[in-house]
Amino acid sequence: MKAFIILVGTELLNGMTVDTNSLFMAEELNKYGIEICSKITVGDNIEEIIKAIEFGKSQSDLVIMSGGLGPTMDDLTKEAIARYLGKKLVVDPEEYKELKEKFKKIGIELLDNNVKEVEKPEGAVSFRNGAGMAPGIYIDGVAAFPGVPRELHNLFPKFLDYYAKKNNLKDEIYIKDIIVWGIPESHLETKIKHFFDQKDIFYEFLVKDYGIVVRLQAKESSKNLVEKIIEKIYNEIGHYVIGEDGKRIQDSVVSHLKTLDYNISLAESCTGGQIASMLVEVSGVSKVFFEGIVCYSNDSKVKRLGVSPETLKVHGAVSHETAKEMLDGLEGDVVIATTGIAGPDGGTEDKPVGTVYIGVRIFDEYYIKKYEFKGNRERIRRYSSMTALFKLLKMLEKRVEY
Repeated sequence: MKAFIILVGTELLNGMTVDTNSLFMAEELNKYGIEICSKITVGDNIEEIIKAIEFGKSQSDLVIMSGGLGPTMDDLTKEAIARYLGKKLVVDPEEYKELKEKFKKIGIELLDNNVKEVEKPEGAVSFRNGAGMAPGIYIDGVAAFPGVPRELHNLFPKFLDYYAKKNNLKDEIYIKDIIVWGIPESHLETKIKHFFDQKDIFYEFLVKDYGIVVRLQAKESSKNLVEKIIEKIYNEIGHYVIGEDGKRIQDSVVSHLKTLDYNISLAESCTGGQIASMLVEVSGVSKVFFEGIVCYSNDSKVKRLGVSPETLKVHGAVSHETAKEMLDGLEGDVVIATTGIAGPDGGTEDKPVGTVYIGVRIFDEYYIKKYEFKGNRERIRRYSSMTALFKLLKMLEKRVEY
């Protein structure tokens, strides 16, 4: 079965908004073995939207639309669907009643134009929006959802459950993700590509900001074959594995800290609290997270961490010596320190932009290394944070008794 995605919104065309909805929908559709044959983006123009629907219907079994379900004059998706199908727009009394209750609950006046949010082509099935106002709708092979990601995330699984039952689709797709860090994509493929010799197992490499995802996808009946390939991957590149499926590196780190009953403290300079932010995404991290300090200035390093002014004068803030004193300046069973030049300014010939010292201490075991990351400020900070957690994870793994 094939699906065609239409993203509606002029803001997507002019760069004011970045599309993440189609990525989410693709992953959800994969679970049911529905292939996305294509996707397009159209502006808030009803004629263009209708043309997109016509083309999508000619190419696929299912057209999925995101955006244009709001109350304003440029929200035209449902009108376009109605015109394409030759249907009139109607309002379900119960859905209108619920809309009024939602507005009353948040203390905002319901205006006449808000009624548009519960309009739908006659005969359409609605899906309750638990995260916003406008319901999702489905009619005659066309589904439409709000463009706000949290609302789409709430609605799309409900629709897929309905659609799968209506079309006798069974959730027979088995997907396994292995997440790795610290190895280039080309080297990774060279090391493991010979494992993928089964015709009925699809694999791909997905480069994310949290690592490279090696994805294996097959029918549920081939699950055992997938698991055998996973075992081979671990034997070959297990050192670089940082998580599986939805488990990120911070989840793995926190899990090991809990197992070992260690607490952790952070001294972040160039990463500016990013490592702390990653860790506190994990539920239950309060059991192991002792403290974190963003010691961006030299004065902060001296006053908060006890870094010697002489060390800063002789070696500079971005140095092995400063990183070690930062590690020693915090209490904690485990300490991470980062100090570097994220750019775009501040680099020198000896210490160019991207120079970062990462330090990890577990009790009296020290690891301090100089890195030279490439890219813009955001990428350098992200790579510094990920690399610090990666090194800590590998040090912790040696201490965990399985």
